[in-house]
Amino acid sequence: MHGIPEATPIILTEAERTELEALARSTKTEYRLRQRARIVLVAAEGVASRAIGREVGCTTGTASKWRVRYAANRRAGLDETGHRGAEPKYTAETDKRILAVLDGPVPVGYARWTGPLIAAALGDVDVQYVWRFLRAHKIDLLARKSWCESNDPDFARPPRSSGSIWRRRRTPS
Repeated sequence: MHGIPEATPIILTEAERTELEALARSTKTEYRLRQRARIVLVAAEGVASRAIGREVGCTTGTASKWRVRYAANRRAGLDETGHRGAEPKYTAETDKRILAVLDGPVPVGYARWTGPLIAAALGDVDVQYVWRFLRAHKIDLLARKSWCESNDPDFARPPRSSGSIWRRRRTPS
């Protein structure tokens, strides 16, 4: 039968102990940092995380978390909680792909690109992200410089310019 794993031991130098005690006593220190300093000080006495939680007034998980972070990063481990949330789903590469689709030809049967058409052309990008991207870059899908559509097979299509055909909305200065 497996027992409860051993708690991460905390061994403090005199300078670290003095700094943590000052943080734990100070009324000008943010409450969260005071609590973390108290957790580490009690952990340094060899107390279990569950007992630390009861003494400091936090959960066992919180006591364990700050004990482990202090052991790994010392004082810097108490400052920030690290990266929060999930990694961004869409990157700058996705933005480049959206712009590349806009510069390409519109699917047969459509006169212009729409948010859902762009999302469908990309396949793995949500239409809401496409709209957010277009708004952020002030790209208006309805404001093209010019275009001609004709069913006449003898109609001469005007040459495309080398630059993008999409115009950005002007913001009042």
